[in-house]
Amino acid sequence: MESPKINCTNHLLTVELSSELYAALLKQVKITGKTETELVVQGLHQVLDKVDVKDLEQERFTYLEAALEQKLRKYVESLVSDRIAELTSQALKPNTVSNVSASEQQSFERVMPIPTIRPLQVGDRVLVLEPDSPYYMAKLLIIKTSLIRATVKTDTGEKTFLKRDLRFLEAPSE
Repeated sequence: MESPKINCTNHLLTVELSSELYAALLKQVKITGKTETELVVQGLHQVLDKVDVKDLEQERFTYLEAALEQKLRKYVESLVSDRIAELTSQALKPNTVSNVSASEQQSFERVMPIPTIRPLQVGDRVLVLEPDSPYYMAKLLIIKTSLIRATVKTDTGEKTFLKRDLRFLEAPSE
């Protein structure tokens, strides 16, 4: 129990100890020459200094990060194994293009890895989506880019398009 004293920086605290713990405390009193109170206060200082809130938060975040990394690794491994199984089953079927049903195509698209995306750059070749049409115009060269627009060089001069209306073409292998 804690009983505060007026005009005093120390507080009285009564602690109940087991016989073994009290015997160990008395043994330390004889060895060190300190009083029981001094040893208990010293022990409390060591315990309270070790239990730092920042250390606890850092430990919790480290554990959380490791758990998330493990879940991500399992997810990626399952995607890879699904993809391998799908490719294996596709290779075993004759005329795979005609045998693929809509549900199989959807499951195959689900396990396809997400492609790496990079921003369009000056010098990239692109196809431009025609307005109100699902078709693309001729291959054009990007000469300027901004955050959401890209300017291409056409036969009639420069023309600016939204990047979402452009389709990147990979450079042919040299």
